[in-house]
Amino acid sequence: MNLPEGHSLQNAKYQLTKVIGQGGFGITYLGVWNTEVKGELGKVKTDVPVCIKEYFFKDYCYRDKNTSHVLVHSETGRQLFDKFKEKLIKEAKILSEVHHPFIVNVLEVFEENNTAYIAMEHISGCSLKYMLDMEGTLPENKLLRYISQIGQALEFVHQKNILHLDIKPSNILIDKKNNARLIDFGVSKRYDIEQQETSTTMLTLSKGFAPIEQYDDEGTQSFSPCPDIYSLGATMYNLLTGVIPTESILRVAKPLTKPSEINSEVSPQTENAILKAMQVNPLHRYQSVKAMINELDIPSYFEETANTLIENTDYPSNHTDDEATALQQDAQKSQPVDDEQTIVRQTEESHKIIRKKKSKRRILIPLLVFIFAFLGYGVVYLLDLTKPNGGKNVATGINMPEPGADEPYETTTDRGEENTQESSRPSVETVTPTATNTVETNTIVVPENQVTAQDEEENTLSPEMLIEEYNTLLESVKAKIEQKEYAEARVEAAKALEAGKAAGIDITEVNRLITNINENEIKEELAKYDIIMGFGELKIAELRETRKVGAIDASGKAIIPCIYRTSTARLDGNRAFILDDTHADIYDKTGEKVGDYDPSVQ
Repeated sequence: MNLPEGHSLQNAKYQLTKVIGQGGFGITYLGVWNTEVKGELGKVKTDVPVCIKEYFFKDYCYRDKNTSHVLVHSETGRQLFDKFKEKLIKEAKILSEVHHPFIVNVLEVFEENNTAYIAMEHISGCSLKYMLDMEGTLPENKLLRYISQIGQALEFVHQKNILHLDIKPSNILIDKKNNARLIDFGVSKRYDIEQQETSTTMLTLSKGFAPIEQYDDEGTQSFSPCPDIYSLGATMYNLLTGVIPTESILRVAKPLTKPSEINSEVSPQTENAILKAMQVNPLHRYQSVKAMINELDIPSYFEETANTLIENTDYPSNHTDDEATALQQDAQKSQPVDDEQTIVRQTEESHKIIRKKKSKRRILIPLLVFIFAFLGYGVVYLLDLTKPNGGKNVATGINMPEPGADEPYETTTDRGEENTQESSRPSVETVTPTATNTVETNTIVVPENQVTAQDEEENTLSPEMLIEEYNTLLESVKAKIEQKEYAEARVEAAKALEAGKAAGIDITEVNRLITNINENEIKEELAKYDIIMGFGELKIAELRETRKVGAIDASGKAIIPCIYRTSTARLDGNRAFILDDTHADIYDKTGEKVGDYDPSVQ
């Protein structure tokens, strides 16, 4: 799959030395740029270390061994390959004109071997992912240095209407001078002045680091820094805890664990910034990287230290990339044939696993029933030994006829030894239930909840049943949204997500509905207020129902309760919220109460 060591590109302008990384979208090589340096003594030939990224869509491509050309398995795959290659070239050309101290420099983009290549400066050092794997979680002050630098880089590209869309620890390099450098703009997007996205739309993401809007092909159609802000918060979360955050689309059903619950050394200020940056609803996040950085306690001075950790170049290719960037696709619209085959194989394998579990259950449940029945029978046996019952088993309430007779058993001490054994222990082989046999409350039966669990597992075995369940839940979610039953709609949407994922079908529609639920809830909340003016990131608002004043956030949540008569500005930048003639509370721009006073006393 890889080009061999020593392979030349661009008529020997570049020479490859070794593979230093590979993923779903490309192969990164270490190489040299054969160039000339002009000086007082004339031209001197020199070799400049470079990184060269080859566009190689692993799931759809293969390489011709004779020509080294990259080929695609199917025509459908070819369309997708060409579309994404065009996007990659466009973004690389944009970035070749973007220069920032904390962004890797793109030297050149060119086409060869039926694919595209990006030549970049080589940075000797390591990625933050490598640092995390080798040294463990990062100290907070050390991380804040890197986040401050990456924040500056993001603020710079956002001003040029560019989104990175793949921020994660493996895409941040730390050079020898201990400075952070943002790399891999392969899935980035650039927007024009009218806020319309000009790059080819491709749903690409890294699970755990991608916001919910990246799961929807319409989620990033207009420019907003919020997707990169979410990913930056998720990167901080991962580097401080060592845990990849819960996937954004699953957080409805599985809330995000606070960083301090995993690492007690995380400060409240940093934790609050991370949690705000990682809000599922984009409206609840910071609306700029600068606003996020301003709320972090970043030291004004960092001790100048060198980074001595140099990434082992064998590491990327031998290490499982749990941050791998994936391509999200519509299973019915754009999925290449070979990828569909992959899904089928994965589905069949999954079914084998489920059937194996089912097989064990089919053996286990009857065995448990038999054991319980045997124990129950033992109780019956003991009771029959000690209590005459006129032929009816007291423990089970089941009439048990004598073999070959119409009358029930009678337990008596007057019979001989042989008859006593026969009367006290009926033969299982000869007992036949009759129409008069009844089962009362003490009868041992399989618990109803076990049957239900088994039935549910039966459902998971059939993709058709899962798809039917998904569609049923989808319709129910839509109906509940129309009825404005948003809490119930959210619960059923979470179930639909699980059903859709288990069936291996496209879940774009349910993600849209979840976004719709969030937006409708926000609209419903905001409709309760009349907005008066801004106050930091809050809005001074009047609750229509009571005509009382307070402050709300972008989602309509009352941060300062609407219980006040009015609000007035103060010289210190805070605001006084007047409750009555003798009491007023003072709040800062975050909505925190910082004091009070008596308005009647001047």
